[in-house]
Amino acid sequence: MNERRRSLTVNCLAGLLLTLTLFGGLGCSSSPTVQDRSNIDEEFERTSRAARMAFDAGKFQQAVGLYQQALERAYIFDNSQAIVNTQYNLAVCLAGLQSYDKALEKVRQAESELADVDQSIPADILLLEATLLYHLDRQEEARRLTDQVLTESNPISAAVQSKAHFLRGLMAARRGDTQQLRQEIVALGKPATAGLRADREELVGRLSMAEGNWNEAVDAFDRTAEFRQDNFDYSEMVNALALAARACEQAGKLSEASKRYLRAGRSAARQERNRDALNWLNRAEKLAGEAGDESTARQARSYRKWLESP
Repeated sequence: MNERRRSLTVNCLAGLLLTLTLFGGLGCSSSPTVQDRSNIDEEFERTSRAARMAFDAGKFQQAVGLYQQALERAYIFDNSQAIVNTQYNLAVCLAGLQSYDKALEKVRQAESELADVDQSIPADILLLEATLLYHLDRQEEARRLTDQVLTESNPISAAVQSKAHFLRGLMAARRGDTQQLRQEIVALGKPATAGLRADREELVGRLSMAEGNWNEAVDAFDRTAEFRQDNFDYSEMVNALALAARACEQAGKLSEASKRYLRAGRSAARQERNRDALNWLNRAEKLAGEAGDESTARQARSYRKWLESP
């Protein structure tokens, strides 16, 4: 392997800064990486920058198209760092569209590219792969990858370590293992950043749900939504609102549930998550009607009609 290619690959591994917030309230989302701008193709840089702006605006489909263009350009100028970063970014955006199979394919392509230049797979990519496997209900494979991340011989960042514990907590909640879920909450400690605080609160909420402590779950998911908002993570914010609404339903607070579903639905509609938005708005309208909350029912109905209009 020549020295130029070795240098590019090492830079790539350093640049894969994961800010994973597992895609969806039932799972997880991430942010694309930022490409090192030194000695980089100008067309590739412009397209990547536009793709990142689309992603940040919640326009995942547009971001996918732009990152695909950037990937084609990266192959043209044969830069392994650009190829791996862009494949990673494509996977993140596809996951945002809930196209988990396609996202996993991009991750596997990034791993193959690293193998071609004799580089090990960084923990960031392994964790993204584990997240996708979780969404594809391949739980045992996802668990093994988190084991691999947490026992990595090379030092891993505190953020990646925390996200691995968060994912393991989600897996524990899915299989009803409250003991393991408690352990993952403890492992998260008392995080300082809004994103990691949101992760911890979400696991606390899921534990409360598993134990039938509905009011505690509502409080935890409401805090989760606030922290997601503080972190500008609006996709995960609406998922937290929907979880809080579900807990309100279980607590018999139908009007409060409808209000949270309404908030989740109207935000999701503007994030191009139409299926989720319609589901939540329909739920908001139904529960508000049962609770005699005509104002919320009317708003939910109005947003639903707007979303369904040509």
